Amino acid sequence: MKGRGWIALGAMALLVFVLVLLRGTGTQGRSPDHASTSDAADGTSALRAYADALGHSSGSVEGDFTLSSSSGLLFVFTPTNGFTATEVLQLNSWMQSGGVVVYAAEDGDPQLDTQFGLRRSSTAVSAKAHAAAPILGGVAAVSGADSARAFGPTASQVPLLRNEAGDVLALRQDVGHGQLVALTDPFTLCNASLGKPDNGRFAADLMAMTPTGGRVWFDEFHHGAAATASPETAWMTTPWGIALLAAVLIAFVGLALRGRAFGPRIPLRAREDRSTAEYAVAVGSLLHRTGARRVTLEALLASTRRAVAQRVGLGGDVPSDRLNATIAQRAPAAAEALARAERDLEGASMSEVEVLRMARQLHDLAYPSLKESA
Repeated sequence: MKGRGWIALGAMALLVFVLVLLRGTGTQGRSPDHASTSDAADGTSALRAYADALGHSSGSVEGDFTLSSSSGLLFVFTPTNGFTATEVLQLNSWMQSGGVVVYAAEDGDPQLDTQFGLRRSSTAVSAKAHAAAPILGGVAAVSGADSARAFGPTASQVPLLRNEAGDVLALRQDVGHGQLVALTDPFTLCNASLGKPDNGRFAADLMAMTPTGGRVWFDEFHHGAAATASPETAWMTTPWGIALLAAVLIAFVGLALRGRAFGPRIPLRAREDRSTAEYAVAVGSLLHRTGARRVTLEALLASTRRAVAQRVGLGGDVPSDRLNATIAQRAPAAAEALARAERDLEGASMSEVEVLRMARQLHDLAYPSLKESA
């Protein structure tokens, strides 16, 4: 029975391992949206690292689509979650004030294409391209995918890359004080292609368009990086996070099924009520161990003052600042004794003998009937 339990536990652990391998292959092997968080061949993590290496501080737009108040350069790769009309207006306003957008998508986003007047061909053409004019420094020919859709540029759009047939694969357009660079072949800037000399120069030329002091941003919000999980729990959605949670669950179930007690259960003892004297002894012991002799005497003096007040017929509603004056009106001798005890407290040496003497004096003052009976 014991052996079969361990075999079942091992089988579950093996299943988790296989699931992790399958999940890892699916998420790390391809990145069709060309995310900057992916190290896959079609991801763009190398481009972000390249931006940092060139001295451009990089960041990602995620959680919600809120652009920086300062100008910068934003890479938008193949949105899987389409832009809304409000987001397009926000992006256009950001560009009007000086922002630069590099928009690289195979089929494009309907809202973005309409906003910027981008017209794409219905059929694919060869994606191997060369610089249409000596605008990009040192760029001769770039390549990525085998085929891509071509642009039909308008009069305000300047072709940047063409293929051998003259089809436009990249163009530039002024938008207010900012610029738009649109590409139909995002693979030109992906991890597998960035190492090609002209592709790297092309990427460097694009990032050189970043406004002075601006950052290079990557739009991950339209790749699904919305504010759905806090950073503290986001790791649970990763492949290894899921595997770790599954392993913990398996271990818990295994221990619950195969666990053994360390001994017989011992019932809890019934709770007994404690006497008032025990509390008094406990507080006294605490004050004695901490050496709080003045605190002890001040507490005894306050308690004595209240006891005397009750003895002369004063209720508990008399304010503390008026208590001495009220006692003096009803019992002048008791008030004088309290005043003398307070003076003695100020000048006491605080030795244990002195504390004991004063404690007895205050007790006799609070309870004179006990002293007389003794």
